[in-house]
Parts: sequence; structure tokens; C-alpha cells
Amino acid sequence: MSTTYSYLVHRQTGSSYFFRSIIPKDLQSKLGKREFQLSLRCGIRKQAKFLSFQLFNQTQLIYASIRDNSTSKHISTEEIKESLKLELDKSKPKNLSSPPKEKIDTAEPKAKPNPTKQKSLDCISLLELSNKFIKSRQDRGYSQKTIVDYINSNNLLLEAFGDIPIDSLTHQHGRNYVELLKRLPSNRKKKYPNQSIKQLIELKDAQLMSQRTISKHLERVSALINWAIKQGYISQNVFRGKLEPIRKVETVEKHFTDQELNLILGDALKSDSLALNKPERYWVTMLSAYSGARLNEVCQLNVSDIQKTDGIWLMNLSSDSDDKSIKTEAGNRSVPIHSKLLELEFLNYVTQIKTSNQQKLFPNLKKMKSTGYGTMISRRFARYLIKLGIKKKGKNFHSFRHTVVNKLTTKKVYEPFIKELIGHSHGSITMDVYGGKKPLDVLLNECVIRI
Repeated sequence: MSTTYSYLVHRQTGSSYFFRSIIPKDLQSKLGKREFQLSLRCGIRKQAKFLSFQLFNQTQLIYASIRDNSTSKHISTEEIKESLKLELDKSKPKNLSSPPKEKIDTAEPKAKPNPTKQKSLDCISLLELSNKFIKSRQDRGYSQKTIVDYINSNNLLLEAFGDIPIDSLTHQHGRNYVELLKRLPSNRKKKYPNQSIKQLIELKDAQLMSQRTISKHLERVSALINWAIKQGYISQNVFRGKLEPIRKVETVEKHFTDQELNLILGDALKSDSLALNKPERYWVTMLSAYSGARLNEVCQLNVSDIQKTDGIWLMNLSSDSDDKSIKTEAGNRSVPIHSKLLELEFLNYVTQIKTSNQQKLFPNLKKMKSTGYGTMISRRFARYLIKLGIKKKGKNFHSFRHTVVNKLTTKKVYEPFIKELIGHSHGSITMDVYGGKKPLDVLLNECVIRI
């Protein structure tokens, strides 16, 4: 038996290749196996590589879904294999080398022959490039969610053009790809799991992908191609600049008004949290509302992160353990706790958790691999806004962050103080390197108490 990629197995010459999935260690007990194999029904190595990569990416999505829905019904490896067979049927054989040609031609545009042009020794296929790029993102420690997003966009590119040499990509490919994205339905994998791209673009009255989703796909594909340029595989990004920006005709207010804030933080919040013995709902909301901290920054706090320094109570927001993450380096910071929270006896809650020998400040919150500790609060808060009649475009838990910035800028608070409070870089070497951290009493008196 020979192997090429770790997920591609060839047992003997002349036989079909097999896809092998090594089940992540954290899911092996749940699925009852360490790995499983599935015949690709294909003996051609190049085609088998393409198919196995498609199935590898699909299994990563399935595994991520199992982690994020740990309370959902049990799924077996046999059910996973059935799902992969459907994916296999859809990917084979027409999508291997024949992308959709009706109306939108994503086939390789013909280039004029250039007898002086030498074929690059570094030329690799789109599939090989995608493999290398995903591994580089994993090596750099990108989150599981980000990796899955890149895999989705890379798969879509491969479905559109097949496993072509990357040095054959032209600007026509870029233009065709944008037109293809504009005609694809939203949530295609969920709504139309067994449909090919050619079938999808011919659907009538389907809800199409939003401009934001199209932009995200193009951003990720551009990241892939830019990485290829840096690695010396190609010299230009044929996807850059192909999507014309749409002029915005509406202004979306992302911060809460004073009236909305009073409603959100009023008696309804206590009824939806403390009264239901769900204190994490109450305190996470209040901490973010009175600090501008990100949702996951608050949800991942340890009891030991609540400290008193120089007479000031503060919360340490940092990535000082494996289960915690901060979005940027500037995000590692200490934030003074607002006097309003002290009046509401937040420290009593901290003491209660501490005396119960809990490490996490909000022990009821469970970490999701791709979204962190904030998933449960985020979903609950969306339902809470709907209940209050406040839920609208741009209004969500992150709006607390916008609200704090809006309040402080309206009161003409010194901008570097605001940036330090919310964990943003100052954007200049002078301030970031030489400015240093501001004293806690300055942040408390100039920022926090003015929220």
C-alpha cells in the first residue's frame, strides 16, 4: 500500500485510490474510530488527488460542525461516508476538467502562443497551491473558523476552474469568476448540497449571495494568490480589482441609542438572566456595556483576571493561557471596572465563583473550537434584542463596543485613551512604541467613568 498525501491511499497498482480521513483526537471517542476510508472509484492519480482534497475539506467542515453542535444528535462515521459519497458524485467527473461553459465561461481562456516563454520549474496546480496555502495558515496558528472559511473559498475556485496550472490563470479568469459569484445562490451547500455549479447558476428565483459574501470570497482568493506571488509561483494577481465596489445608499447605525441602552440594561435583562439563574448573561452584558470589551474577551475571563491594583479594580484581558485568545497584540490590556458595576455588587459574584473553586469567571460557558467562549451569549443576545423589538441590521452584541466609542468621542475624550481602552493599536510607532501604557487612574477617570 502506498500513500501520496496523508488522506490519499493507493493499495496496489491498477486499483482505485482511497480517501482516508484521520479523525481528530477530540472526536475519536464520539465517533468510535481513529480513521475511516472511502473508495474514490478512480485509478488516475491526478484526478484522485483532486477528489481526495475535496473530501478532506468536506470532512474538516463536518468535524467543525460536530464540535460546534456538541449537543446535537449523534452522527456516525457511516453517515459521514454517505455524505462524502454525495460530494464525490457531484465532483466527479465533469468538474475535474470541465468547468461550466454555458452563459458564464469559466474555462481557461486561450492565450496567444509565445515561443520564447519557458515553462516555469516552479509551476504547480491550483489544488497543490491550495494545499500548501492551507498548511501555511495552520502553521501560523489561524483559528479553525478562519481555516474553514479559506477551505470553502478555495474549494469554490477549484469547482469553477478545475485543477489547472496556476501560471495559466489570466485576467479573463478573474472576470469570469466575479460573474460566477454574482449568480451563485446563498448557502448553496445547505440548500443545494447535490447541485453542481452549472446547475446552481441556472436556478430560477434563488436568493443570491450578498455583496459582502462575494467580497469575502474574493478577499480569500486574493490572499491565496498573493501568497503564491510571495512564494515565487506566479507574478500577478488576476483577481485583484475585478469586483467593482457598490456605492452604499444607506447608513447603518451600529451603536445603541440611549433609549435602546436603557431598555437593554434595565429590568428585562435581570428577568432574562439573574431570575433564571443565568448570571453569566447579566454580567457579560454589563461588563461589555461599561468597557467596550469584545464578547469573547469577557467570556473567557478567569477568576484571577479580576484584580485590584493601586486601589483600582480591573479586569485583565489577555491571551495568557491556551484556552484564551485576543484579536490583536494591542488587545492585551488591563481595563478598570466601572463604578456602576461595583455598585451592582459584581465583586460579590466574583467571590461566589471563587469560593466554589472555579477557574473560569463564567463556568457555564463552554468553548467552541471555532468561535470561542462567546457563542452561547451571542445567540441568546440576538434573541433578546428581538424580544425587545430592537434587533435590526447592524445591531448585535458588538454594538456595545461601537456604543462606548461613540459616547467617548462625542464627549471629546482624547483618542489615544479610547484606543487603549478598547484594545486598538495607536497606528504610529511614536505612540505604540514610545507612548507606553497609560496609568490605570487616567483610563478610569478620563474614559471608563465617562461611559
